Amino acid sequence: MIDKSIYVIAKIFDQQGCIAYRCKTLNEARCLPGTLEALRAEGVQIVILDDPDIYSEYAPYEYIEDMKEFIDKVNMLNKIPAA
Repeated sequence: MIDKSIYVIAKIFDQQGCIAYRCKTLNEARCLPGTLEALRAEGVQIVILDDPDIYSEYAPYEYIEDMKEFIDKVNMLNKIPAA
């Protein structure tokens, strides 16, 4: 476990809302953003946050508990045309 919460979020630029995953280990926090950057399409933003409550520009948040499901959902964002 990690002492401080680290969230990785993914969103489509210029669209409201995002999906968010709370990293369960430090290794996840280190590796997941790079993995997502390698997978993401143009127009998809990957951001690391320590406290989503203070970043209202990304709200509403859809929290995903499972890392594989989160990665799958980021891949789905890749297929949504930008507005």
